[in-house]
Amino acid sequence: METSDDDSYDFWKNWDLKNLTEAEYLAKVLGPKYLSMRMVIPLTIIYMIIFVTGIFGNITTCTVIIKNPAMQTATNYYLFSLAISDLILLVLGLPNELSLFWQQYPWVLGVSLCKIRAYVSEMSSYVSVLTIVAFSMERYLAICHPLRVYTISGLKRPIRFILAAWLIALISAIPFAIYTKVNLVEYPPESGNYSADSAICAMLLPYMPDFPLYELSTIIFFLIPMLIILVVYTRMGLKIRNSTKDTLNSVVQGAIHGDSRQIQSRKSVIKMLSAVVILFFICWAPFHTQRLLYVYAQESDYYPDLNEWLYILSGCLYYFSTTINPILYNLMSIKYRNAFKQTICCKTRIIGRRSWVTRESQICNNSSSDKERNSSFKCSMRYTINQAKEMFRFTPSQENDGRDKNMNDNVSRKSYMLKKEDSTSRPLLNRMHSAQEKWENKNLECKTKDEKSISTSSSIL
Repeated sequence: METSDDDSYDFWKNWDLKNLTEAEYLAKVLGPKYLSMRMVIPLTIIYMIIFVTGIFGNITTCTVIIKNPAMQTATNYYLFSLAISDLILLVLGLPNELSLFWQQYPWVLGVSLCKIRAYVSEMSSYVSVLTIVAFSMERYLAICHPLRVYTISGLKRPIRFILAAWLIALISAIPFAIYTKVNLVEYPPESGNYSADSAICAMLLPYMPDFPLYELSTIIFFLIPMLIILVVYTRMGLKIRNSTKDTLNSVVQGAIHGDSRQIQSRKSVIKMLSAVVILFFICWAPFHTQRLLYVYAQESDYYPDLNEWLYILSGCLYYFSTTINPILYNLMSIKYRNAFKQTICCKTRIIGRRSWVTRESQICNNSSSDKERNSSFKCSMRYTINQAKEMFRFTPSQENDGRDKNMNDNVSRKSYMLKKEDSTSRPLLNRMHSAQEKWENKNLECKTKDEKSISTSSSIL
């Protein structure tokens, strides 16, 4: 924005510049150098909580995905990229933001670090947004078009999308590195001298490019992603809700066993999808609003007070998104939590698994040795059929024992006769196996008939 000489004169003439010290003059031009402790201390606590939880959550995400081959799927590649971008934003952006609350000026790290800070912060935020969009599309395909997921499955597709997201972000953030600079205030006014204590790292309005940089950033990296996320998550929610209605009808008819738990699970998934859309808007809308107000509402009377509070709010929510991302996209997943336990508590898990195997083997051994106690209920139906096979199979020595010792035993005699008539016993066993397998397959088909799209997305959600 350009100002005429008359406007500059009207702006300065009401000030008694001769009686102002350098600190007082800079306070009038740039605002207070130090903020109130009532504001700084709570903000410091909030930022430290965001920093610690964000670092822990994102590092944990990367560790779990790297150390668990089962977690190295297409969707988790997106989550790994999201965690890396969030870590960059937390490490390189948040400490500098926090230092500005304690001392707003001067900037003492030089021009190069000023430009790098602006570039890296902008780039990492772009990567986060684009990764969330790509991950949302992956979820959409898994839930609404599961067959397409199978036809285009593989790791090359997500890797290409992730590389494209980083490349777009790297290029799109270049203007912020070019036009962000260390700005100095002339003191005394119109003297040609600049105060070193007035250095601030920012892209000020008079030095912004001719093209609408903030506007394009808002449209490309907020409005369009917000629209895409809203559409795909709405369609996912409708798909899950319709599937829930069908399942509810089958439960009422008594056709499916245990589907009330699935209905509750789907309702929780719908709530999670809604939370993703709402939190994306809440975390990013104040940030872009504050930028647009700087461009279009700087001359208004209410702008200074509004900008002060909006700057604080947008900063907190901006960095809060890096903490909430691991919770929304990872910790709410049962598969991720199991992988996390396996990674962090692997020794405890191995010990527990060995003790469980020991208990299971003891149960099955007791079942095989004490058939008369009817303990076969502790084993599977298939194991019971195998026991029946063994009962119908006799060695020659067993046959002789059966003739000599147990000829009066009805059970042994019948078993002996079944062995002698092997041609009739085998079809009987085959029919038992076939009936059992058909029963299991029928139940499995009933449970998964209307759940193919949901079961396909279980690893994603």
